[in-house]
Amino acid sequence: MPTIRYLVLGLTTRCNLSCAYCYHAGLERGMDMSPEVARTALDLVALGEGPLHVQLSGGEPTLAREMVRYVVAEIRRLKRPCTVGIQTNATLLDEDLVRFLGEHGVQVGVSLDGPPAIQQRLRGEADKALLGLTLLEKMGVPFRVTTVVGSENCGQLSRLGLMLAGFRCARGIGLDLLVARGGGCSGGMELPDPRILEQEVGSLVRLLAAVNGRRSVPLRLRELDLVGKALSGKRGKGWFCHACLGESLAVHPDGRLYPCGQTLGDDRFEAGSLSHPRLSRLRWNDPRPLGSPDCPGCPLEGSCPGECPSRLYYNRSSRPDLACAVYRGCLAALEGEGRQAVSL
Repeated sequence: MPTIRYLVLGLTTRCNLSCAYCYHAGLERGMDMSPEVARTALDLVALGEGPLHVQLSGGEPTLAREMVRYVVAEIRRLKRPCTVGIQTNATLLDEDLVRFLGEHGVQVGVSLDGPPAIQQRLRGEADKALLGLTLLEKMGVPFRVTTVVGSENCGQLSRLGLMLAGFRCARGIGLDLLVARGGGCSGGMELPDPRILEQEVGSLVRLLAAVNGRRSVPLRLRELDLVGKALSGKRGKGWFCHACLGESLAVHPDGRLYPCGQTLGDDRFEAGSLSHPRLSRLRWNDPRPLGSPDCPGCPLEGSCPGECPSRLYYNRSSRPDLACAVYRGCLAALEGEGRQAVSL
């Protein structure tokens, strides 16, 4: 059995929002993970060696808050060193849950796609999401933001960075390029223009450099950190994620298994179930390197962070070069401002 280092528990298929591009759109709704399924999943990965990260996902996992508490408690019995995180839209956070997350060291990720007007258009309930951020700030719980980048918000990334600069507990931004699956391929939002994307990522990097000069804890951009590691030779073998190595496991509420959260519920990637696992199917046999015509001579040639294999699979008929645009934006900002100025 491969050693699983990244475990995604889909605690529920329920969600209180209807995001325009949701890649789970059209899949089964209204199913929650049982304690038995969660415990069996944890038992399956408990025998591995080395550190393990458990990510609580959905749907909207805070709709199954008793399962959040249960899983966090169960993780304590694992003998492996383990971290736990939750990805939430933040609209249902209250003081009791935020206190619990903070006291138990749960890494909080918030799905936020832009300033309020953009957030309202793409996800809805923007006012409640901002209240959730404010509550995290008030209670001193650090959080990171994940932004799905498409045509609607591609030109607003620096405005998002400026908004987050006012939150002392904000720790970082990660850019998830739109996936052409579910709502992402039904016209809810289009893939971004690579030229606009490159320019806006560069603007965001420069903005964060200026903002971080006034912050005690920097607001980091995940993609800039990846580029920095690649340029310094610390990136390793260039695998984009644990799924490329068969070290990632995503568990559906009913116990079915998949390589990652993005493939959850897609029968083409099912790797059996908790009762009959087929873990040999977890590894992407084709990690699909970017292979852009611009690779020769690129400063990242040979050490490029690469791209999400599932995203390349789902977007294969459209824009395979969008990750390149993100990395070029980071590189251009580095060259223009100097590496020290942007605080790698």
